[in-house]
Amino acid sequence: MSSYYVQYSNRARSEYNGLPANVRRDFDSAVSFMARNPYAHGAAIRGDKDRRSACLGGVITEYEISSSVLVVTMLKLVSI
Repeated sequence: MSSYYVQYSNRARSEYNGLPANVRRDFDSAVSFMARNPYAHGAAIRGDKDRRSACLGGVITEYEISSSVLVVTMLKLVSI
C-alpha cells in the first residue's frame, strides 16, 4: 500500500510550529505511521469518513483525507 502525502493547512502549520521539540518528534513519527492507512486511525467527524479526528503522538488532530490523490491535509492540532 502506498503512503499518503501529508500536508498542513496554514492553521495546522502554525500550531505544529508551536509544539515543543520532543512533542513534534513523537507527533512526526505517529503521522508517518498514520499516513500508511489514515482510515485506520481516529474516528469520523459527523459521519464523514474522510474527515477524521485522532490523537497522534500526544496531539489531538483533525485531518481530511483525499483518497483519489493519496493526500492527508492536517486541519487542526491541539497539544494535550
